Amino acid sequence: MKRWAICIAAICAAMSAAGQAQPLALSAADYARAERVLDYNLKGRIKNATDAPQWLADGRFWYRRDGERGAEYVLIDPARAERRPLFDSARLSQAMRAALPQATAAPELLALQVDGEALRARLRGAGARELDCDLQTYRCQAVTATAAADPGWLLSPDGSRAAFVRENNLWLRDLRSGAESALTSDGEDHYGYGVQPDFAMRGVPRRQGRGQTRPYAVSWSPDGRHLFGLRFDERKVLPYPFVALAPQHGFRPVAYELRLTLPGDREPARDEWFAVDVEAGGARRIAISDGWNAMREAGVLGWSRDNGRVYAAIANDGRPTRARMIEIGLRDGAVREVFEEQSDTRVQVNDFLTRPAAVRVLAASDEAVWYSERDGWGHLYLYDLRDGRLIRRLTGGEWAVREIIGVDEPRRRVYFTAGGREPGDPYQRRLYRVSLDGGDPVLLTSEQADHDINDAGGGFARSGAADPLSPSRDYVVDSYSTLDQPPRSVLRSTQDGAVIAELERADVSAVTAAGWLPPQRLKFTGADGRTEVFATVYFPPDYAPERAKPGQYPIIDAIYGGPQVTNAPVAYVEATAAINPISRSSLARLGFVVITIDARGTPGRSRAFHDVSYGLNHDTQIDDHVAAIEQLAARYPGLDLQRVGIYGHSFGGYSSTRAILRRPEFYKVAVSSAGNQNFQGMYSGGVLGLDRLLTGPLDYGNGERLRPAPDAVPAVYRAFDNASLADRLQGKLLLVYGDLDENAYPAVTVQLTSALIRANKDFDLLYLPNQDHELFRNDPYYTRRMWDYFVEHLMGARPPANYRLQPPKQLSTSGF
Repeated sequence: MKRWAICIAAICAAMSAAGQAQPLALSAADYARAERVLDYNLKGRIKNATDAPQWLADGRFWYRRDGERGAEYVLIDPARAERRPLFDSARLSQAMRAALPQATAAPELLALQVDGEALRARLRGAGARELDCDLQTYRCQAVTATAAADPGWLLSPDGSRAAFVRENNLWLRDLRSGAESALTSDGEDHYGYGVQPDFAMRGVPRRQGRGQTRPYAVSWSPDGRHLFGLRFDERKVLPYPFVALAPQHGFRPVAYELRLTLPGDREPARDEWFAVDVEAGGARRIAISDGWNAMREAGVLGWSRDNGRVYAAIANDGRPTRARMIEIGLRDGAVREVFEEQSDTRVQVNDFLTRPAAVRVLAASDEAVWYSERDGWGHLYLYDLRDGRLIRRLTGGEWAVREIIGVDEPRRRVYFTAGGREPGDPYQRRLYRVSLDGGDPVLLTSEQADHDINDAGGGFARSGAADPLSPSRDYVVDSYSTLDQPPRSVLRSTQDGAVIAELERADVSAVTAAGWLPPQRLKFTGADGRTEVFATVYFPPDYAPERAKPGQYPIIDAIYGGPQVTNAPVAYVEATAAINPISRSSLARLGFVVITIDARGTPGRSRAFHDVSYGLNHDTQIDDHVAAIEQLAARYPGLDLQRVGIYGHSFGGYSSTRAILRRPEFYKVAVSSAGNQNFQGMYSGGVLGLDRLLTGPLDYGNGERLRPAPDAVPAVYRAFDNASLADRLQGKLLLVYGDLDENAYPAVTVQLTSALIRANKDFDLLYLPNQDHELFRNDPYYTRRMWDYFVEHLMGARPPANYRLQPPKQLSTSGF
């Protein structure tokens, strides 16, 4: 029996070796083809993928489109189902030059308004002059240009004033007169008003004098009479150094000391609210109850009818985890609990941390639409704001609400997207409406695709997006696509979802000319043998099942795995140019089969699916990845299970390292960049809110939440510290970090290297001076080294020597 097993193993190994048809060396031309489909080279190359409607007072809207010779402008009349050019470009250009001879550029629209029967356009002119044009008569006059808004200004609702930060205090500028006045006076270092705190991960750029931002976590009341915000106290937080060893100017290393809370610190960052009466000045301090912190991801949830009260959410990460909707009086500072939500795991206001809160305050009726996973799925509930009473459940079933798009208060309707209610891929979003007075949701998008209809309220991902719903709430702009069907934008009726007009069909010729090929969407069974997990797979251009030889194609698992987002694309644009992981199309071009899997522990499905990752259980997710890749290889001929690699960035850097350490028999090569390789050395504290998302309260023994010794580690962190598995390393591991990375501290990667050295393990380390967390998206040297590592150690080929990738034309500044 043993002899037969040895023979079979030898035959399989020989077949695998024989089937490895990749060349012994890849050429510069091979890398050039891969570079053409690199994410940052495809970003923005799809024309008319989305439309940003600018609604007019008469119910019409206009939007900018990508034309053959530049920007074009389209006017839509929903009532007449009419689509036409907003103006005759040649005629308008002539009128512009007649009024301002220096205006030689094509018309660039700055603003548009209804003026009786006509439309008046404000257009860019030349120098300090703009043009005011009547689009009916095509007559223009030159006017003084509107002063450009300073990026550090927070404009009032009517646009006449701006709040800004100066020396840790809030100031007010009258934009008509230029007069400035101080609104607060007691701000200080590490305890300012509107000052971005160090835990916001931009502390180093701020100390370098870069990255000026608008007042942080500050909002105007709708009537412009008050400013409301969060103030963060980091005065007692211990300093945490970041050291630039090769500074761009000079030779002496530069240390940047930030105030950052680590798990168990006795003096964490603290938060409180404040309110400013803009006319009177001065700030009213409003305390948050002990043990509670503001849910920063929720922001301002809404305002009362008289604008004198604001609604926010606070959380307590104890057992159980609790969240409360709070009403705050701006004039007297009174705080009232409206209602409380509890959970034995997470409490969130959207299953996706990076998306806006799926909550709405209905000021006219003193009600609120609240998001909850209390029954095991993310759904909407209607509450009475006056007494906190639950009025009714609005949605229900084994499917998940994704976002609230808007509310029609007069008709008492909520518009929202959700996944999993219709047959097919549960990650594809559809648009629905539901009555606040009860009844089943009404499907408004029948196409089996991902409908990208974004909330205009902002949030981490799409702050300031145009409102897809008309002011009357009669119409909605919808852009939908699949992995192999480019975006199509339409105007729909919100009554029955009927298409009123087609707006655009995206032009993808540039990305297809670059050689980009759509990936495939596949479904597998998780390691438990029951749960469906979904994946997106990028195949090499030459892959054909009928021609594939045994063991011809090595496999790469492109992983993120964090509990706050999904990463396997379901829509066309995301599949061409993602935030994380990147390089999937490029690696497929080089001859790898690349797969991204949304396994158990990630959001977008049931609470039970998501809660697998609560308590830092990441091993189940890795087991799901292994199970899915084994099924992929069984389903598609030519894939080599003896050559499986993995890479990831940020949480993916942790995931990829853990995968090669925990499953060394499966994963042979890993590239792990900017990984949070342990959690005891990362950011923590109730203000940041990650403990609430990842683990709940820390316990150093006997319920103690403070670190009793410098090297003490809570039990929940100890088991998932990658250093605890250092002695299991067998394959090739490349660790990468930038010395100014505030998202995943360089120290935790170095701490892992210390454990690997103690275990006498061989590994590779790439240190990138002056790089922050965006190295994964911005640094071409890192990208080339990552490609080389897989080509050499997984494919078994020789990469082209010193190939130089071109850097992105526009650097990424925010990602995960």
